[in-house]
Amino acid sequence: MPSYLHPGVYIEEIPSGSKPIEGVATSNALFVGYTNKGPIGEASLISKWDDYVDSYGGIASESDAMGLSVNMFYLNGGQAAYIARLASGAVASKNAAASILGRLGGAAAAVNVLKVTASSEGLWGNGLRVRAIADSDGRRFTLKVGEAAADGSVSIAEVHSDLSMDDSDSNYAVTVVNRSSRLVKLDLSDEIKSSPATYYQFGASVSGDLTGITWTNVHEGMTLNLNIDNLGLRTITLPAVPGGYTTSTKVKDELLGCIKALGSENAYQNASVGFAANRLTITSGTRDADSSVVVRPGELAILLKLGVASGGTETFGAVDVVPRTMGTTGPSDPPMNGATALAGGNDGSAPGLADYQAFFTRMKKVRDASIVVLPGQYLPKDGSGNVIIDAAISHAEDTRNRMVVIDPEPGFELDQASKANTLITTTSTYAAMYYPWARVRNPFYNTDTNPAAPMTLLAAPSAIAAGVWARIDGTRGVWKAPAGVETSLRGLVGLEYVVDDSDQDQLNPLGVNCLRRFPNYGSVVWGTRSLSTKANPEWRYVPVRRTAIFIEESLYNGIQWAVFEPNDHRLWGSLRANIGGFMNGLFRAGAFQGEKASDAYFVRCGLGDTMTQDDIDRGQVIVIVGFAPLKPAEFVIVRIQQKVAQQ
Repeated sequence: MPSYLHPGVYIEEIPSGSKPIEGVATSNALFVGYTNKGPIGEASLISKWDDYVDSYGGIASESDAMGLSVNMFYLNGGQAAYIARLASGAVASKNAAASILGRLGGAAAAVNVLKVTASSEGLWGNGLRVRAIADSDGRRFTLKVGEAAADGSVSIAEVHSDLSMDDSDSNYAVTVVNRSSRLVKLDLSDEIKSSPATYYQFGASVSGDLTGITWTNVHEGMTLNLNIDNLGLRTITLPAVPGGYTTSTKVKDELLGCIKALGSENAYQNASVGFAANRLTITSGTRDADSSVVVRPGELAILLKLGVASGGTETFGAVDVVPRTMGTTGPSDPPMNGATALAGGNDGSAPGLADYQAFFTRMKKVRDASIVVLPGQYLPKDGSGNVIIDAAISHAEDTRNRMVVIDPEPGFELDQASKANTLITTTSTYAAMYYPWARVRNPFYNTDTNPAAPMTLLAAPSAIAAGVWARIDGTRGVWKAPAGVETSLRGLVGLEYVVDDSDQDQLNPLGVNCLRRFPNYGSVVWGTRSLSTKANPEWRYVPVRRTAIFIEESLYNGIQWAVFEPNDHRLWGSLRANIGGFMNGLFRAGAFQGEKASDAYFVRCGLGDTMTQDDIDRGQVIVIVGFAPLKPAEFVIVRIQQKVAQQ
């Protein structure tokens, strides 16, 4: 409670009780299966086909079920999609890798200093090429990443410039590449990580040639600004010395004494100052990646030619572990001359039931995936079932917020009910089946370079249906049946089998949704049933089940605020008002049957209505929400009668 201690005006904000409920996404697809690129065992969200090409390589081959399915999903209106690449066994799938040697002439000349690995497991990484090019001063380098084509040519895919091996540098190679590259990851080699002092050198600032310098020009009170090992700028002031500064030895000794007196940091306490070959050298006391001595411009720095600006040179600790230039760099040399090939990538084997089950367990926590597609999985014609499809349906029934779209076996014509009865092994309200498979253009066919390839490929109808679901959700709403003449299918050359009225007479009552071709409309979806057509007719239609999922998920997310609120009439009234407002918005959008809101939905919550005192004592608040779902006009019946002439 607020305190009112002094006379005056107090302004307070109080909650209105209005907590609008937002509708959840209804068309986020989840594609789960085997492919040859991308992270394994993770669900990564993409929003367009180009994202899939970048992260998963597009359609890798004529047998790439995942690539074909995702492509058809986006062609037919798909939006957001989770892509989950699975493979059998973590050991079987490996990242391609390569090592890069240190710069020529340094302590690490014959030692690998960097390890480059493909960004994800698979054979695809064996097609990557990397080339390091050291800068002229040996302190920085450029890393080029290329992709090899079938003819052996290499195209540059990424260029990472001005990289440093100094881990305190803003352009530290490992950080920059791992943050920005979609193809490779960098790490220090095992040699460097296990024994850094063996390969890192002392940082140093070396003066220019001091031949002929008049040492008496150095005098007491002169200052030198320097920074050792990035510990911060320090200023040293030369003290008075007996007889003045007349020799290099006196200058060297006093500089060293002043540096050591600066502080307790090891870099300063262990620093050294030397004079040889007419050059003055200040050396740090540590050997690591960021070891350095930087001298700032100033009167004494200019006189002693210390610092880059005054004619000296400076090196840092990681200079010897800068990668050497690979290949020659003449103007006529190919850009990837001398590049190193990554090797050792392995796709592993196709995932099994255990891999799918483990993934579905993790996906229980991801609540916004609403359509599950299983590329490469289908119901076999012999009726033996598919345990992976069964696992997906069990997952959907457990989460209660997604539907699984499944396929029959390709090459199996469902021209009678007995065949479909043999095929279908589930009557789940969370599953829908589409038939037949679609024929699409083969992206690998070329009349000149690949004339032997088939001109068309078969694409699973489940992915096409998922795209249509997403398209209709966006234009009409989840309550609109994703079927009819407005569901023109894109990217199709034809259908594997022609479905006519007599075929659909057999299939429709069993919940098999058909893709059909009509004059003037092309190929369309001509069915909107779930597989619970006979077992649970209340959920016969796909839009009814999906509308219920939409409402349930929206309410689940939208009333979390009610948890731990006082369980009294104020809470009940607020729940009725907020849920009622959400349901009324759906009614006004045309989601329910009924001319009046009272005919379309109801929201009940209260003592003596939905709860007893015993419920309240157990900490329960119970809300009952009902709605009258829209049923699709599946059978449009026109009765025609002759008009008899009237006397």
